[in-house]
Amino acid sequence: MPPLLRVLVGGAVLLLPITASAEIGWQVSKKQGRAYLQASSGEVEVDKEFWAHCRADGSIEVGVGANTSVGKGNGEPVTVTFASAGTMTTLAGNSRKSADFQMTAGTELRTKITRDDTLFKVLTAEKPIAVSGSIKPATWPVTGLKAKAAAFLQACK
Repeated sequence: MPPLLRVLVGGAVLLLPITASAEIGWQVSKKQGRAYLQASSGEVEVDKEFWAHCRADGSIEVGVGANTSVGKGNGEPVTVTFASAGTMTTLAGNSRKSADFQMTAGTELRTKITRDDTLFKVLTAEKPIAVSGSIKPATWPVTGLKAKAAAFLQACK
């Protein structure tokens, strides 16, 4: 059971769960001519919660959690666990300042993976994704993600 927040409303105490359900949308596009998959809230001047960028050498660079911050951004080791539909994987990387750090102060896990990494099984499971670890726990929606992740992987060859 998640921790509870006690809120006093009109003399009554309400107990509310302290879990985050990130309202994010998924997009696939190209960045610097290479396939790019991202999840963001769509709000102006916020960092991405997830991104994957196909590199010319066949690796996939990944950033996780810049909108909610992962670590301090000083290169320290961090981990983020993804779980969906009975599949779980943990990414290990280093905390880095996000691309928009000067505006947002966001920090993210940054690492490289391959196209056969278990992360893509989680992203295509078609069930909400529970995210935990060196990040504020959240549940990410997956509307349209399976097709977008497949398109990303197809373009990332």
